[in-house]
Amino acid sequence: MVHINYGTLFKNLNHLDEEAPNLKKLLIINQNSPVVPPFTDLCKPNNDIKIQEYSGDLESAEKYEEVLPDTNLLFIAVGPNDADLYLEALFEAVDEIQPPISDIVMLSYAGVDDELDGSVEYPDVKDQEEFIKQQRYAIKIVDESEIPYSIVRMSQLKDMHTTHYELYNEGSKMPVRTVSPQAVAKLAYEMLIEQKLINHSIGITDK
Repeated sequence: MVHINYGTLFKNLNHLDEEAPNLKKLLIINQNSPVVPPFTDLCKPNNDIKIQEYSGDLESAEKYEEVLPDTNLLFIAVGPNDADLYLEALFEAVDEIQPPISDIVMLSYAGVDDELDGSVEYPDVKDQEEFIKQQRYAIKIVDESEIPYSIVRMSQLKDMHTTHYELYNEGSKMPVRTVSPQAVAKLAYEMLIEQKLINHSIGITDK
């Protein structure tokens, strides 16, 4: 006969319950972003982070409501096109669910602040003026949520597997260069998980 020590069992379960509040849920809204895989790779070794990725219907507030409960950290990687529509639906759900989100990092694009010293073309963007309007409105939606947030203004993505980057503060001129998904992922991790450069709009290029 196997003897079970229920006192020890319940003590161990209680110990797990005590540790559970330290676990933070990270929700990633992903529209096939090449930044997300290296970002999640950086997050996975962190035992204090529980990762959930959503890449379903990006215009459905109801679907967002299913994944938002208990979210502490929010990483938004959508676009380049129609980011405003996706963010409208997302924050309609945020207003409804009221999850305990403490920080948001959103990927946007260099040029949204008229900061580039030259012209740039992004893949799949046919109307540059409309694209910029969409990005600005999406950022405005995040801002109006009154949740602390940071914006990463990416240059054109080029997969060079380097994590060395150059950063540009809001209001600073920025050269037209490329940036690797790995470098953007590193910056996003430093912002959202390590709490560096939070509450900033930062431009990023490769060094």
